[in-house]
Amino acid sequence: MVRRLSNRFGKFTLVRVRIETGRTHQIRVHMASIGHPVVGDTLYGGSGQLTDQVVSQAAQSKAARRKAEPERLRLGRNFLHAARLEFPHPKTGKVLQLEAPLPADLESFLSRLEGDATGATHA
Repeated sequence: MVRRLSNRFGKFTLVRVRIETGRTHQIRVHMASIGHPVVGDTLYGGSGQLTDQVVSQAAQSKAARRKAEPERLRLGRNFLHAARLEFPHPKTGKVLQLEAPLPADLESFLSRLEGDATGATHA
């Protein structure tokens, strides 16, 4: 675990995952199987958008919902990023290590969640 967030959009945990094989959907399937689908992963149970649960729960009637439309966050993709890859070069066998920072769209989405966080904890 890297960080836990609890805010008006729900509870989230940012995790660092190390995989041993390159199996398709490995992270997505395993996270969903333990009841924690990847944010944005609609194929494996994640939501395509996050809804402000405070406003949504407060607006029980249709009239109240029209007056207080809950804010929604949309990512448009799975919140997955390969920050580091390591593999042997196919011809030389030399181990290649590649690193990449979190893309701007994921960084912005995470910042938004952190800005609304009421109980962020780091590990």
